[in-house]
Amino acid sequence: MSKDRLALCEGLCFTIEWGRASNGRCQAQEYYKALAQADRAKALALFKRMADVGRIYDTTKFNQETEKLYVFKPQPHRFFCFFVKGRRIFVVSAYQKQGQKAPVREIEHAERIRQYCLDSLEQGEKDEK
Repeated sequence: MSKDRLALCEGLCFTIEWGRASNGRCQAQEYYKALAQADRAKALALFKRMADVGRIYDTTKFNQETEKLYVFKPQPHRFFCFFVKGRRIFVVSAYQKQGQKAPVREIEHAERIRQYCLDSLEQGEKDEK
């Protein structure tokens, strides 16, 4: 998978990467690129802070959404992510906040991409052996 890695930013604590879906698309990256420059700057600041510091204490900016998914929250946008060994974070999907709770559809979408990424990482490890 190393040849397919899509690095977003690398810091002292984590490397943050775009997660690719089974169809090869990086929905979160496409969403990010379509944002206005000011919104991209807010999101990138959060990604870099996590990569460099290793934690974002403000739960209005980063929080655990489900047992396995976390979310970067540059208002009014949301970027689902998950952690893997090797100090890596994959950003797998994004959407614009509509209400107080994350839509079930968005959570399910992020979970599918998370599982595909994990399966791809596992297959990559097997291929390297």
